[in-house]
Amino acid sequence: MGRGLGVGCLLGVWLLGSTPVVADEGPQVVPSRERQIAKEKHASGPAVNKGVKAVAALGSVALGDEFPGLEGRVLRAREIIIEPGGVVAVHQHDARPGLAYILEGEIVEYRNDSPEPHVRKPGNVAFEKTGVTHWWENKTAQSVRALVVDIVPQEK
Repeated sequence: MGRGLGVGCLLGVWLLGSTPVVADEGPQVVPSRERQIAKEKHASGPAVNKGVKAVAALGSVALGDEFPGLEGRVLRAREIIIEPGGVVAVHQHDARPGLAYILEGEIVEYRNDSPEPHVRKPGNVAFEKTGVTHWWENKTAQSVRALVVDIVPQEK
């Protein structure tokens, strides 16, 4: 199977941070603050990640070096792998615009700005911005690989 980003990417820096992660949730995918926002708004969808096999850092660019108004922000790229039956818990984006590009597999995205779920296949892109509440579900027997690019606060 053509793994364009390579297995070596999975050996990169894991984005777990210093906060312990509940064992059945796997690697941290989204900030806990965004999951809390969704919970406070009573958003429908799973509250816990399941089957997130890997979240690998691919790199980042300090945006303050490019645009002075974006000091303290970085553009980062990650590869996320979601196993069959896996889900990324419901969350609401908050000052974290980004996109998810599907590399392999098929995943269903449920969004607050669309009445129907979106089936995302290789080559599809999902755009995310402040106010988007959504979650992902892998209903297939194949793992899903996605390239996720977003703007986040620069770690100190």
